[in-house]
Amino acid sequence: MRVTNSMMVRNMLDHLKNNMGDLNDLNEQLSSGKLFQKPSDAPIKVADSMDYKSQLNRNAQYQRNTDQAENWLNTTESALKNGTEVIQRARELTIYASTDSLTSEDRQQIASEVKELRDELVDISRTQLGDSYIFSGQQTEEEPFDDSLTYQWNNDKISRRLNENVEMDINLTGAEVFQDEITALNQLYTNLDSGADGETIANNNLDNMDDAIKNFTKRRSEVGGKLKRIDNLKNRLEANEIHLKQLKSGNEDADLAEVITNLKMEENVYRASLASGARIMQQSLVDFIR
Repeated sequence: MRVTNSMMVRNMLDHLKNNMGDLNDLNEQLSSGKLFQKPSDAPIKVADSMDYKSQLNRNAQYQRNTDQAENWLNTTESALKNGTEVIQRARELTIYASTDSLTSEDRQQIASEVKELRDELVDISRTQLGDSYIFSGQQTEEEPFDDSLTYQWNNDKISRRLNENVEMDINLTGAEVFQDEITALNQLYTNLDSGADGETIANNNLDNMDDAIKNFTKRRSEVGGKLKRIDNLKNRLEANEIHLKQLKSGNEDADLAEVITNLKMEENVYRASLASGARIMQQSLVDFIR
């Protein structure tokens, strides 16, 4: 094949263009720190990075859900602790009021304190996290008990998805935790206020106080178990986040040391191309006639 001067010039320009493109790609990698700038640069790697990003987004949502669940359950645990203390004090007063040596006036004074304990338990049942009543089932904008101290909603649960395989109920309702307890305190107050004797007070109320304490203990145990599980899930989600970020980084981040080395090599190639091209472009017909 006959090689002409124009063919050499055309080939030189093509190679120079390719060298400039390679040099530009390396400059973009160095400035951005990424191996690719657009999908066409590395379609498979782009697809992998999109998948890692999607997994990271899901993982972040699970982390937000676990934080919400943890806050809700911690608030619930605090309310149950306070409720337990109220019932324990009511039990002490029940035993004290059962003493035969007390007068009706003494029991009236105890009745006043029991009434305050009942009202305090109702206040605890109105515990809020932000603007949400945590013991009102899914009716979180409404107080759990009406004016007659009756739980007015259903037992619908609030749940959170904590990972691909775990969805956890995070709430307890007023019916589960407070209804029987408020009723028991109200009955104790009524007995004391009506002048019932010590034996009647003990027979009518002591078992109710014990049952209330058992219920609070049971519910606190349930909440504690869920909080422990959430703590384990949070640790796994944090570890998964680190792992996914490492995979995403390894897939798309440029090795800057390698990029700088390649850039220097490409600069040398580009300079050599320019030098070679300059020699070719300087030749003319007069050079061949000599």
